[in-house]
Parts: sequence; structure tokens; C-alpha cells
Amino acid sequence: MQQRAYQEAMAILTRLQEREPRHPDVLTHLAGIHALQRRPEQAKPYLDRLLQVMPHSGEAHANAARNALAMDDVALAIELGRKAVDLAPEDAAARLTLADALEAGGRFEEARAQYLAVLSRDPGNVTALANLLSHRDWHVPESHEQAARRLLVGDALSEAQRTQLNFALAQYFDARQQFDLAFAHLSAANAVRHRWRPFDSGRFSDVVSEMIRAFPAQSLESLPAPSVHSARPIFIVGMPRSGTTLVEQILASHSQIAAGGELPTITIIATEIAKTPGGYPRGLFSLDAVALGQHAGRYLDKLNGISADAPRVTDKMPFNFLHLGLIAALFPGAKIIHCRRDPLDTCVSCHFTTFNINLQFASDLQTLGRYFLDYRRVMDHWKSVFATRILDVDYEALVTDTEPTIRRLLEHCGVDWEPGCAQFHQTERGIQTPSRWQVRQPIYRHAIGRWRNYEKHLGSLLDLLR
Repeated sequence: MQQRAYQEAMAILTRLQEREPRHPDVLTHLAGIHALQRRPEQAKPYLDRLLQVMPHSGEAHANAARNALAMDDVALAIELGRKAVDLAPEDAAARLTLADALEAGGRFEEARAQYLAVLSRDPGNVTALANLLSHRDWHVPESHEQAARRLLVGDALSEAQRTQLNFALAQYFDARQQFDLAFAHLSAANAVRHRWRPFDSGRFSDVVSEMIRAFPAQSLESLPAPSVHSARPIFIVGMPRSGTTLVEQILASHSQIAAGGELPTITIIATEIAKTPGGYPRGLFSLDAVALGQHAGRYLDKLNGISADAPRVTDKMPFNFLHLGLIAALFPGAKIIHCRRDPLDTCVSCHFTTFNINLQFASDLQTLGRYFLDYRRVMDHWKSVFATRILDVDYEALVTDTEPTIRRLLEHCGVDWEPGCAQFHQTERGIQTPSRWQVRQPIYRHAIGRWRNYEKHLGSLLDLLR
């Protein structure tokens, strides 16, 4: 498993399970292999069995709670997390898992209580300290900020822990309008992340250029007629931090629409097409109607797992902006919503966000600017190819001219106006993106023009975007 030789590890564990079907270590490792490969659905049966074998294990319940979160089952994650804390009240990992689930469920004060409980036993717990400092919804005593800064001065922390605390202090000082201090901590955190995994801007530009060449005007007319017809998916795309979570929260407040969150399915389909002789995206045009229908059917099966009844289901994976040609080929009737925000506000917000280690485009300002320009380039192309399928929704219009913008959004999705969509912050659902606090607040405008607080620090980014 340490060598990522998962197939060999699975073969060994399968043989062990045949001899000892209820061995806790075997079940834990089988679940772990699937978790490492981001397959929480396949991990769940092993974790369910583990809970039967070890019903009084806090660690087993915490593992199951983390897996439930990975499956977007926030209610189950909270239930299992509470059980884990009941069984092992002094286990910091169990409390932090519960706190994460509570935040995903919008129960921020309860999450805060868990962080404080961890810090009462371990004042130097980096994760609890970082999560307290980075939250805007509660008062954070200066003692916690001072504790974080003392930890950074010492040499007891790993590089990853230092980065985590620097990001948290950046958020803490940003909320208190101490912008120079905020940017100093932000730069320290991002410098490490950029060194860990520098983003290949040249390769991404080549990918965008190939996508544009592969889909000239009228290119989709050469594809066979799809064997699956569905207008059920609603695709929400755009740069991260451009309002995609807010738009999904508004749509999820409608009785006819279920929220799917950030689904990886389109990326998985693109990866599979890449293994065909033509590669991706050109290999798409060698697929027949049956193959296209199979891919579309798999995607719809995923939506059925989210909601069996809702006439519409959203897919809020922002990076699907790269795959709109594939989406249009699979679902010619699907609605596409493109979220836009002031370029500098978008980029500054991205720079403040701790993305997955494989998405390091935001950790360096010049790399971030080049990424934004390539995103804009491919979106301009898609709109020239099939503009009528794409609705642009500007974040600034959404927060300054809210009801008319929401009405236009609902009309594009083919559903009638419902007043609850304007009260989206009252809609209860699990949200695991970095915007999970913001979308549970009423509309506010103070994020417009945020970049001006950091104008003197933006240098190369300003030059690129201007």
C-alpha cells in the first residue's frame, strides 16, 4: 500500500480475508485501499463489517464517519462521528472528524465546541487551532492566534503543519482587515505548496489549445445521434471561487432540483476516452452511438444515486469548463451555467484557498494568472461553438440584482420561480467546498473588490490580467 501497488495489496488482503473474514486489520486495510483510490462506495461494506466486529471502537467509527463524508452523506458522518466521540472522548482525531462533518452540515457552533475540546487537552493541536482561526463566524480569542504564532517560531512543526497554520492566520488577519499580515502568512504558505508541486502552465495551455482545435464550429454535428436523451443534468462550471457553490445552493432550494455537488464522473469518462486509440478529446469522435450512450448512462446512474425523484440534478464540478465539448456530446439537451466573477477577485480568492495538492495552479501568482487566461480562452471558444446552451451568471449581478438574476437562472434551467430560491441560505444540505460558510449567509456585497486590499502585493498577476 505504501508503494501504491494497490492490486498486489488487494490480492494479499483478499487471501487473508478468505482465512479470517472478520479480522479487523484486514477489513481496515481493504477499506483503506479503496479510500486511497477515492472509492468510498467500495470501502463502505468493509467499514460496515468492521463496525459489527468492533462495535465499541471509537477509531472504527471515526474511519466510517470520514468515509461517509467522502460519500457526501453528511447526516451519517455526523451520526458516526458522535458515536466515535462517545466511545473515545479523548481521541482528537475522532473529535476533528465530527467537527468536519458538523461544518459540512452547517452546524458551526457545534463544530467550534469540538475544536475547543481538542485544544483543552492539546493546546498545540495544529488542525483544531487552524480551523478555529480560519472561521469567520465566531470570535477567536487572541490567545489562539498567539499560540499559533508561537508554534510557527519554534521548530517542532512539520512543513505541512506550518503551511496549515499560515493559511489559517492569513484568513484570521484578512477577517480583521490586517491585510499586510494576512498576505505575509499567505505568501509563506503558498511558497511551500508551490515548491511541493509546481503547476505546469505550459502543459495546461497545450491541453486548452488541443481542446479548441478538436472542437471547431459544427464539430458536434459529426457525432452520431445519442442513444440516451436526458435534460436532467445541470452543469455549473467556472473558475473556483467564482460563485459556483452559491449558484448550486440557490438551485438546490428549488423543489424540482437536487444538488449533486462536485461530481468527478465527467473527468473519469474523459480519462477513459483518453485510453482509446484517438486519445482525448479527439477519440470522442470515433465513438459510436452505443459507446456514447453507455457513458451517458453511467453518468445518469450517478445522478440516480443522488436523487431518484428530482427532475433536475446539479453537477457543480467547476473544472468541467474544460470538458464542455464532451458534455454537449453526451447530453445535447443539458443546461450549462457558467459562473463569472471579477478576474482579480476570483484570483485573490483562489490564492487564499488550500486546494487539493494536485491543483496547485493557485499557489503562485503568475501561474494563477496564466491559468485564468487559459480558462477564459477555452470558455470564449465554447461560447462561440454552442453559445445558446450556456448561461453566464455574474457573481456581482447575483449579489446586487439578486431576484432578477435568480429568475433568469431558473428560466434557463426550465423551472418556475419559487420564493425559497431567494432564501437559499436557509436550505439545509451537506456542503464540503471551501464556500460552505458563505452560502449559508444572506446575500452580502463586501466580497466585491476584495482584491484592492492586496493591490500592492499582486504585481505579476495584475500585469498579466491587465
